[in-house]
Amino acid sequence: MSVRKKRRKVSVFSVILLILLLIIALGLALLRPKGDPARALNAQIEGQIPVENAALSGVDAAIAQAAARCFSVEYGPFTRGLLSAQGSVNVTALDEGLLTNGLAGDMQALLGERAAAAKRSAELYEADGTILPALCETLYAAAMEARLSHAEDYCSTTSFPVSMRFRSGEWTLENAESLFAAIAKAPPARPGFAEAVAALEPVRLHYAIARNAPSPVPDPTCYGETDDPQVIAALLETETAKRLIDGQKLDFDPNRDMLGRSIYYYLDETILALVWQDDEHGALGTFAEVIVADASQLRRKLADDTFGTLQYYYPSDFAAQTNAVVAGSGDFYNSGRPDYGLYVYDGQLMRSNLHDGQSCFFTDKGDMLFIYENQFESEEEVQRFIDENHVMFSLSFGPVLIDHGEDVTPYDYIIGEVRDTYARCAVGQLGERHYLMMTINCESPDHYVYVTLRQAADSMIAHGCINAYTLDGGQTGSILIGGQLINPVQFGVEREMSDIYYFATALPNA
Repeated sequence: MSVRKKRRKVSVFSVILLILLLIIALGLALLRPKGDPARALNAQIEGQIPVENAALSGVDAAIAQAAARCFSVEYGPFTRGLLSAQGSVNVTALDEGLLTNGLAGDMQALLGERAAAAKRSAELYEADGTILPALCETLYAAAMEARLSHAEDYCSTTSFPVSMRFRSGEWTLENAESLFAAIAKAPPARPGFAEAVAALEPVRLHYAIARNAPSPVPDPTCYGETDDPQVIAALLETETAKRLIDGQKLDFDPNRDMLGRSIYYYLDETILALVWQDDEHGALGTFAEVIVADASQLRRKLADDTFGTLQYYYPSDFAAQTNAVVAGSGDFYNSGRPDYGLYVYDGQLMRSNLHDGQSCFFTDKGDMLFIYENQFESEEEVQRFIDENHVMFSLSFGPVLIDHGEDVTPYDYIIGEVRDTYARCAVGQLGERHYLMMTINCESPDHYVYVTLRQAADSMIAHGCINAYTLDGGQTGSILIGGQLINPVQFGVEREMSDIYYFATALPNA
């Protein structure tokens, strides 16, 4: 073949190849997808974002609004093929797990604040001790509101890989179920509410009476009287009583023979008092069992609040002056007899006889401490003991009957005619802020059946006292509830005195 012909063939082939390349290029240009896949993806995602629910209100509406503020979508770079594109989508949204984590602790703290400010448990709790439903709602709303004020702290970002394909003239997202589910997910109603409420622990209200403040007035509706011991048994099964008793063993026994006499009681959330009578060594025993929520409810009252005054009042007058729930005759310290033991009032040693007489100190924890003859060498040493042990006041008559479970009743004592038969009076401790008052009298002023101190001590032991101390008996010994004298006293009438000790409610008056 001639050179000319060869050249002509090459030229024709080149032209054909060029035409083919042009056709291919034109085809590719015609087939190339139109539009930006990221923009198409954005349009599809916007269609999945839920619109605001106008029906929501309260905390649910606040959560939805916070979720809307937190929500955002960001796109990663896209790698494009001929008819496909791959990339990622980062979705930032309010995270239910983060939002509710620790919510119960926040609500518990708010409940503590409410308890500190409350005047009655009924402001917070049902009769069975459960938290009021309305209060649970309030605590939840307050805790959630605090969190939503910085909702950005409770947001999280999740990255979703995405694949897009160009079909029928548009970019479409493939396998988008998990992405769309995350975008369209709305916060549930009251997230974490049930779990947080279930974790809440009731906060026991604790009240104390300021050192020199007057005692609150008892609630008249909290007093009662019955001759049926089972009524008291039912009372002791209430949540209010159980919280005060707190697992301690009561001396009161509904199965004990109480001679068919009335049983008197008082119960509020700060004090339980039971007063009853039974047979003690053939005489009439009167008992008052008291549990208080705080040691400040055990108090001392001197005539005119002045140590050493010569003014005297009947115990019932003292009880009225002090708003006493239960009151007992004191040591009659200013009766004109010689001083025996140590006399403490308002944390200060007022008088002393270091060598004669045994004294009972009451601490700011409500415990009984006993002081014996010649225990101290000086008043300065006594005052140091008072300060170190936070002693509130003393009762100084004696002797000590039971000291930390040990029977220490003496055969002889300087006062009290311990081996003769007399009307007796004593105070004991059964447990933590748990006390027993006792008098033993004759049935009537005209029939004298009395007991020795030994017999009185045996009674306090039998009734479970771990500490017990003798007070002035005879006509002096008195037990009152609600201002009413319960035990018969010698000669049939109250005796004017210089002092009492008593138990008060700590519930603030409205």
